[in-house]
Amino acid sequence: MFKATIFCSAVVMLLSGAALASTIECPPGFKLQLQDFDIGALNSVTLVGSVGSATSSNTAMIIHNQSDCKLCSLGNQDELVIFDQHGQICATCGGSWNVLQDALVGGGQMQLIGDGAGSKIQMQSLGVGLVQAVNKIDGSGLATGVHELAVIQNQTANNSAGTMSGSNVVLAGQIATVTGGPCTTGQVTSGLNVGTTQTQMDL
Repeated sequence: MFKATIFCSAVVMLLSGAALASTIECPPGFKLQLQDFDIGALNSVTLVGSVGSATSSNTAMIIHNQSDCKLCSLGNQDELVIFDQHGQICATCGGSWNVLQDALVGGGQMQLIGDGAGSKIQMQSLGVGLVQAVNKIDGSGLATGVHELAVIQNQTANNSAGTMSGSNVVLAGQIATVTGGPCTTGQVTSGLNVGTTQTQMDL
C-alpha cells in the first residue's frame, strides 16, 4: 500500500510536467504506461513591395509505441518526434519583409511496473521552446527562417526485480538569415529553450 502511494505520487509529479492524462488509477498488481506529446507551431511569412516570392511550412511526425506483457512483467515505451518549420522570402527589390516562427513542444512517458518482485518506476519528460524572427525593411532580397527538431525517447522496465533502462535524445536547431540591399535594415531574433528530465526508481 505504501509503495502504491509512492507510485501514485510519482505519476502526479510527472503529470504536472506534461499532461499525460486527466485521471489516473494505480491498481493493485501494477502496470501502467502513459505517453503524451504536444506540438504547437506558428509560422508567418510576409512580403510587401514589388517583385516577390514567399513560402511557409509546418511539418510534424510523431510515433508512439507501447507494449505490456504480464506474468512477471515487461514494459517498453518508445517515442519519436520529428518537427520542422520553414519560412523564406525572396524579394530582390521591394522592401519590408517578415518571417516569424514560434513553436512549443511537449513530452511525456511514464511506466509503473510491479508484478513479479514488485515496484519499478520510470519517467521521462521534455520541454523545448524555439522562437524566431527575421525582418528587413527596404529593398533587395532574401530572408530565411528554419527550425528543426528531433526527439527520441526510449524506456524498458522488466521485472523479477531486474532491468531498467531509459534514454532521451534531443536535437534542435534554428537558422535565421537576412541579407541586404539598398537602404538596408535587418533584424534577426532567435530563442531556444530545452528542458528534459528522467527518473528511475526500483522500490
